Amino acid sequence: MRLFPDGAIQCLTQRECDFLHAAGIYRKTIASRNPARRFLLAYGARFSAHDGTDDFEFTDPYYALSHCRTLFLSHQKLTDPVAFLERMHYRGVQCGRIASRAILEALVDLLGRHLKIDSSALLDPSCDLEQTWRRQPAIQRRMIIPLLDICRHLYDAFPKSRNPTMIPGLIILHRPEGWSPEKAFPAWIRLLDSLLPNMQFFISLSEKATQDFPKAITRHRLPLPAPVAGEPERKRALSLPKKPVLLIQVDGRLPNLALMKLSRYYKEKGKEVVLAQKGARIKKVDRVFASCIYNFESSMARLQALKKYYGGDLRAGGSGVDLALRLPEEIEEMPADYTLYPELGDRAIGFITRGCPHKCPFCLVPMKEGAVHRVSDLQSLLGKRRKRLILLDDNLMAHAQSEEILEEMASRGIQVNFTQTLDLRHIHKRKALLLRSIDCMNTRFSRPNYYFSLNNNKRLSLIRNKYQMFGFKSRDNVEFVCMYGFDTTLAQDVERFSFLRSLPGAYVFTQQYRPIVPGAPVHDTIPFFDDAPDTLIDELVSIVFTQNMKSMESYYKWLSRKYAVRFGRLHTGLVDTIFRYNNRHMRGEYIATLAGTRKR
Repeated sequence: MRLFPDGAIQCLTQRECDFLHAAGIYRKTIASRNPARRFLLAYGARFSAHDGTDDFEFTDPYYALSHCRTLFLSHQKLTDPVAFLERMHYRGVQCGRIASRAILEALVDLLGRHLKIDSSALLDPSCDLEQTWRRQPAIQRRMIIPLLDICRHLYDAFPKSRNPTMIPGLIILHRPEGWSPEKAFPAWIRLLDSLLPNMQFFISLSEKATQDFPKAITRHRLPLPAPVAGEPERKRALSLPKKPVLLIQVDGRLPNLALMKLSRYYKEKGKEVVLAQKGARIKKVDRVFASCIYNFESSMARLQALKKYYGGDLRAGGSGVDLALRLPEEIEEMPADYTLYPELGDRAIGFITRGCPHKCPFCLVPMKEGAVHRVSDLQSLLGKRRKRLILLDDNLMAHAQSEEILEEMASRGIQVNFTQTLDLRHIHKRKALLLRSIDCMNTRFSRPNYYFSLNNNKRLSLIRNKYQMFGFKSRDNVEFVCMYGFDTTLAQDVERFSFLRSLPGAYVFTQQYRPIVPGAPVHDTIPFFDDAPDTLIDELVSIVFTQNMKSMESYYKWLSRKYAVRFGRLHTGLVDTIFRYNNRHMRGEYIATLAGTRKR
């Protein structure tokens, strides 16, 4: 890293590193999302603190690595004490956040015990922190400021820790004896040692301060794991059957139905079957099958690696490979092997119908499955003991017998997850009543959930009329899958989200359009922004759903990048919204990545 006189930080280029000392070991500096292995703070002999000018918005992408400025540059300021205490007080005392409360309690206890400073007001809900701080003598404030700065950077760097002061790391202090009265220096050191018990310190001192340094602390040693005597224990290899049939699920989160049928087929032939994920490489297999649902870059890279390893022995299928490929009929008709995915428990998975009568330009179902048609029944899927069903049907509501199927579900009292969503266009009053009488659940079957989709805003009045047939209330969980990045504009997206916010119980799950098969339609073929993008974005971020706003963050990030490319600047309000609640410590890194996308 190069430090500039104004405090800016910049990574050295690879070419610049070529001229560094040959005996050194150099690594690229990164704004790590987990700085636990490289956390470093460093302080010089002189410092001053911000007073109303501090930045708590994480605009610096190297914030977790750059807090060594006062070691070299004394004019660089430390944390604004009042602003930081107000944030900790609000989160820890008023909101009950564990990490914030732990920091305040530690400071109150240790300041009183070691420096005889009464700071109990920090835990008073009605405390005026600015007045409390200003009333402290200047010398006491000077002793406290570095402690607050350390706590602030630990809190920022480890936002998920219940007590950041317990984190290990390294702190360099140059001549800290000038920060406190001579007589108080040993007590200040003992306070620092108690506040940060797992932190390693390197301290430079004057000869006098060295004599006054608490001798007991110099004998402290951090516990390190003792080496195991003798040979290291060898990891036992996973025991596999000899020459098994290997089934590889390259992608997808749900259990793979095609692999479950292949497993049943080969087990009935007396073969041993092994299931592996993603890019598994296992020697000495009888046969190897890989199922690839998507044509994403990551999926294709795994598939190419598998082909390179297994060569002609690999048989790959799935929508991401070839829509025309099918399991042989004798395998397709076999029941699924549920022992392949024991995590399913008592949940069944499968199709009652396949296909869809609509020909949406972004969808592969018409090409792959054709018109909607019956392929199974409830009894075949559930068997004798299963009472919960993950239904994979493309458009059950469009089938002529859908009402009878819903009636059977209701009469059996089973729980159903309609994972591919229900088509509101085919809903009428009777179907709505039947669906309300069925236990419609989320995929984990942990709560009631209804799934619909709304990929454009062409039939909003029809959707509202159909939705009202269900009589949903605000307490219901009704998820609408909303695709973006295909053929809608920003204005249409805002209208669509605003419409869904007006429906009681409805919330949004955003899903970016990505071509998942070879030859899929091109996306982003129409102008996305109109003449008033900033006004529309302001309206967008004001649309707040009662749940699943983390899903909306994906759309916000996609939009912010698109905005940066189109207009050559950041939309700061949109960036602020993205990091308002989650991962605030990653804000600077995100801004840095956006800067690289701006139009030159």
